Amino acid sequence: MKKNNRKVTMQDVAKASGLSLITVSRALRQPELVQPQTREKVLSTISEIGYLPNLTARSLVSQRSGMVGVVVPILASSLFADFAQGVAAQLRQHDCQMLLGVSNRSVDDEFEVIKTFMARQADALIVTGFTHTDACRELLLNFNGPVVETWNLRPDAIDMCVGYDNFKASGAMTRYLISKGYQRIAMVGGAFENNDQATDRRDGFLSAMAEAGVSVAPEYVVSVPNPTTIASGRDALLELMKGSNRPDAIFFQAEIPAHGAMMACLANGYSVPGDIALAGFGDLSLSEHFPVPLTTVRLKAHDLGSRAASMVMTELNRDTDDDHSSARQYDIGFEIIERQSA
Repeated sequence: MKKNNRKVTMQDVAKASGLSLITVSRALRQPELVQPQTREKVLSTISEIGYLPNLTARSLVSQRSGMVGVVVPILASSLFADFAQGVAAQLRQHDCQMLLGVSNRSVDDEFEVIKTFMARQADALIVTGFTHTDACRELLLNFNGPVVETWNLRPDAIDMCVGYDNFKASGAMTRYLISKGYQRIAMVGGAFENNDQATDRRDGFLSAMAEAGVSVAPEYVVSVPNPTTIASGRDALLELMKGSNRPDAIFFQAEIPAHGAMMACLANGYSVPGDIALAGFGDLSLSEHFPVPLTTVRLKAHDLGSRAASMVMTELNRDTDDDHSSARQYDIGFEIIERQSA
């Protein structure tokens, strides 16, 4: 059977339902003005013939597209999947939809995604982190809708932000490891260039170590390429363990590489935490189900996404004469989860 590529129009709905074009239009755009049985007939006909309203034309009238652009760095981590689900669930309550783009931790890719969202008339933008190209930052500053930067907190947000303090979270886990007696602590983080979350986590680690008077060997600060992977965690673990100056604990500042390190320990006969203690950052669902459950920093990714979307909708529904006295920054918090790996 040959596919029918002809677009079904509102005129087709009127003809099939036996109603006037004006009545069909009113039933869709001002349903309170038509009889319930008339609207039911219109909806039934739409279902039968497969009509979809032209949202672009509608947005020209309402000045709203009903779409919110969301940029995440990766989809391999369930943290960002949970975050996106939190955004989508909140938007659905307001009859809005999410446009999802992936930057791969590239500020240039982020810029291209944001330009595309703006060209598609997105009502608002939710982005990851505070690291943008100068051109992208200028674009966001001049955007006429709400902008929410997420997954970190900074006082110089473009508009609004929701996240947690990466510096404090990393410092808290470092102090936890020190309190357990570990002194030769290595840190493995994602590439620090163009990643404010990674640099804040690194700085939080170094600050907590200095505060405790514990020196950090240069080879104990390891950067792996972004996006981080299971393989990069495995390789970092094996490299750190092959030398004579082995650490007694490794703090992986992203959860997926920590999983790679745990699997490498199991495969190579390293006892956890006997030979090496491991800690992660993110608390993915698998972390508590390893033979040796992983100590980690728990983040509320779904709540973070939901809060970001809620802030967007509050702004979009705000009367233009209202002031902006509501919170422009929201701290979702973090939690240290103590398990057997450290």
